[in-house]
Amino acid sequence: MTKNLPSIVSSSVVLFGIWLSLTLSFDLQEIILGVVVSVLAAVAVKGALTGNLLRLLNPEKFLAAVGYILFFLTQMVKANIDIFFRIFKPVIPIKPGIVKADITLKSERARAIVANSITLTPGTITIDIIGDEIFIHWVFLPGGDVHLATQAMVDSFAGRLENIFE
Repeated sequence: MTKNLPSIVSSSVVLFGIWLSLTLSFDLQEIILGVVVSVLAAVAVKGALTGNLLRLLNPEKFLAAVGYILFFLTQMVKANIDIFFRIFKPVIPIKPGIVKADITLKSERARAIVANSITLTPGTITIDIIGDEIFIHWVFLPGGDVHLATQAMVDSFAGRLENIFE
């Protein structure tokens, strides 16, 4: 249990924050109940919800995390605009396909974040990660070298997460 203590503490804090945002109550009994439920839930999942967020106390990792969030939001907005214009054209231009790329991150959590970030970006979805390969479905395959463009997208997400998790 002591090995998972930083992860449990991180998960408890996040869960308690969610509790407060959902209850919108600062009554003492609500706060005590929220703390108890948050800690019990974090212990039950051994801190798997967040992992060790205490690493973000390191200023370099914190800035890398903020940078990743800003990068992700930028990519999401760009992809939403692209999909918006594709939908409202008289003939919806689609050129679907599945492309394989390499993912070299060692951290399972970082690999999952890359996969989920790609999936949350409209127009792409992660199908599977097998070993060091990630399979991505595109609604509209990029022009030029499809494999190079896909690898560049994966690397843009993975490179930023490498500074946080490894």
